[in-house]
Amino acid sequence: MTLQEFLNLDGGVSFSADDAAALNRELAAKNASDIASSDRQNVLDYLLKAMALNSVEHDIRAKIDELIDDLQAG
Repeated sequence: MTLQEFLNLDGGVSFSADDAAALNRELAAKNASDIASSDRQNVLDYLLKAMALNSVEHDIRAKIDELIDDLQAG
Protein backbone atom coordinates (compact mmCIF):
# COMPACT_ATOMS: atom_id res chain seq x y z
CA MET A 1 0.00 0.00 0.00
CA THR A 2 1.28 3.45 -0.83
CA LEU A 3 0.94 6.51 1.34
CA GLN A 4 -1.61 7.96 -1.07
CA GLU A 5 -3.71 4.76 -0.92
CA PHE A 6 -3.57 4.91 2.89
CA LEU A 7 -4.66 8.53 2.93
CA ASN A 8 -7.58 7.71 0.61
CA LEU A 9 -8.93 5.00 2.94
CA ASP A 10 -12.08 5.65 4.91
CA GLY A 11 -11.72 5.32 8.66
CA GLY A 12 -12.08 1.84 10.07
CA VAL A 13 -10.83 0.08 6.96
CA SER A 14 -8.34 -2.66 7.71
CA PHE A 15 -5.49 -3.74 5.48
CA SER A 16 -3.10 -6.64 5.31
CA ALA A 17 0.27 -7.03 7.02
CA ASP A 18 1.90 -6.84 3.59
CA ASP A 19 0.12 -3.54 2.93
CA ALA A 20 1.30 -2.21 6.28
CA ALA A 21 4.88 -3.32 5.61
CA ALA A 22 4.88 -1.55 2.25
CA LEU A 23 3.42 1.60 3.80
CA ASN A 24 5.96 1.51 6.62
CA ARG A 25 8.84 1.22 4.14
CA GLU A 26 7.55 4.16 2.13
CA LEU A 27 7.10 6.26 5.27
CA ALA A 28 10.62 5.38 6.46
CA ALA A 29 11.95 7.18 3.39
CA LYS A 30 9.96 10.36 4.05
CA ASN A 31 10.41 13.50 6.11
CA ALA A 32 7.54 15.35 7.77
CA SER A 33 7.85 18.02 5.07
CA ASP A 34 7.03 15.34 2.45
CA ILE A 35 3.58 14.87 4.03
CA ALA A 36 0.84 17.45 3.57
CA SER A 37 0.14 19.31 6.80
CA SER A 38 -3.51 18.21 6.62
CA ASP A 39 -2.41 14.53 6.58
CA ARG A 40 0.30 14.64 9.24
CA GLN A 41 -1.91 13.82 12.23
CA ASN A 42 -3.42 10.82 10.41
CA VAL A 43 0.07 9.52 9.53
CA LEU A 44 1.33 10.18 13.06
CA ASP A 45 -1.61 8.29 14.59
CA TYR A 46 -0.96 5.35 12.28
CA LEU A 47 2.77 5.28 13.06
CA LEU A 48 2.24 5.46 16.81
CA LYS A 49 -0.14 2.50 16.62
CA ALA A 50 2.20 0.55 14.35
CA MET A 51 5.11 1.08 16.73
CA ALA A 52 3.00 0.20 19.78
CA LEU A 53 1.92 -3.03 18.10
CA ASN A 54 5.56 -3.76 17.17
CA SER A 55 4.55 -4.14 13.54
CA VAL A 56 7.39 -2.05 12.11
CA GLU A 57 10.33 -4.04 10.81
CA HIS A 58 13.44 -3.72 12.94
CA ASP A 59 15.64 -2.34 10.17
CA ILE A 60 13.44 0.74 9.64
CA ARG A 61 12.40 1.47 13.24
CA ALA A 62 15.00 4.24 13.68
CA LYS A 63 13.77 6.05 10.57
CA ILE A 64 10.16 5.70 11.68
CA ASP A 65 11.11 7.06 15.11
CA GLU A 66 12.70 10.08 13.42
CA LEU A 67 9.57 10.68 11.35
CA ILE A 68 7.38 10.40 14.47
CA ASP A 69 9.59 12.95 16.24
CA ASP A 70 9.40 15.30 13.26
CA LEU A 71 5.62 14.96 13.04
CA GLN A 72 5.19 15.57 16.75
CA ALA A 73 7.44 18.64 16.63
CA GLY A 74 5.70 20.20 13.79
